[in-house]
Amino acid sequence: AFVGIGVAYYWTYQVLCHVVQVTVAGVIGSWWFKPETEATSPCSKEIISSFQRSTVLSFGSVCFGSLLVGVVQVIRQFVEPMRPNRDETVFMCLHECLVCFQECLVSCIDGLAESFNPWAFTYVGLYGYEFLEAGHLATELFHRRGWSMIVTDDLIPNVLYILSLVIGGVTGLFAVLVEVLGNYSFVAMPQSSSSLVAFLTGLVIGLIVSSVLFGLIVSSVNATIVLFAGSPVEFDRNHHELSHEMRSSWREVWPGCMVVNDMKISSM
Repeated sequence: AFVGIGVAYYWTYQVLCHVVQVTVAGVIGSWWFKPETEATSPCSKEIISSFQRSTVLSFGSVCFGSLLVGVVQVIRQFVEPMRPNRDETVFMCLHECLVCFQECLVSCIDGLAESFNPWAFTYVGLYGYEFLEAGHLATELFHRRGWSMIVTDDLIPNVLYILSLVIGGVTGLFAVLVEVLGNYSFVAMPQSSSSLVAFLTGLVIGLIVSSVLFGLIVSSVNATIVLFAGSPVEFDRNHHELSHEMRSSWREVWPGCMVVNDMKISSM
C-alpha cells in the first residue's frame, strides 16, 4: 500500500512539473517564431492555448514520460561509472567478458535515455510530437549540433533544487512551530514523533510547491536551448538584438560550438 502511495505521489508530482514544462515550451515557441504573439498576461491567448495542449492533446505523452524519465535518468547515473575504458589493454578472458557485459548494459541504458530524457517534454510542447519520438529527435538534434556535453550541464536545475530543499526545510520548521505554539497536532502520536511528522509534511509541501514554481525557470531555459539549437535563423530574423547577445554570450562560455549556427545566420 505504501509503495503504491509513493509511486502515485511521485507520478503526480512529475506530471505537475512536466505540464509546466510543456506549457512554457509552447509559449516560448510561439514568441520565438511569431514575435507579435507575446504572453502579456496570465490569461493571454498563447498561455491558455499552450496549457490546453499540454493538459488535453499532449497529456498522454506527459503522463507516460513522467512515470519513466526520472527512473531512467537515475539508472543512467548509477550505470555511468561502469562505462568501460577500451584504452587499457585487456589480457584476461574474465576481464574481457566483464567489459562486454558493461558495454551491453551501458548501451541499453543509453538507448533508453535517448528517448526518455527531460528534453522530450520541451519537444512535445514545441512541436506536438509523441513522447518517444520527441525524445529521439531532441537527442538527435544535440548530437548533430555537437552539444551533447553542453546539455548535460545541470547547473541551473541543481541550484534550484538546493533552493527547493531550503524552502522545504523552512516550511517544515514552520509546521513544527504551528504544532508546538498553536497546540495543533497533525497526527495522533507522541510529541516527538508528531513533531517529526509535522516537519516531514511541511518539507514535502514546500519541496513540491517550490519545485513546480521553479520549473518555470528550468522550462524556459530548456525551451530556449532547444530552439536556439534547432531554429537560430528564425531567432535572428525575429529578435535580432537578442540573437546577437545570446550568440556572443554562448561563444564566450562554449567556444567552438556556434559554428553551425553562425554559418546558417550568415547565409541569410
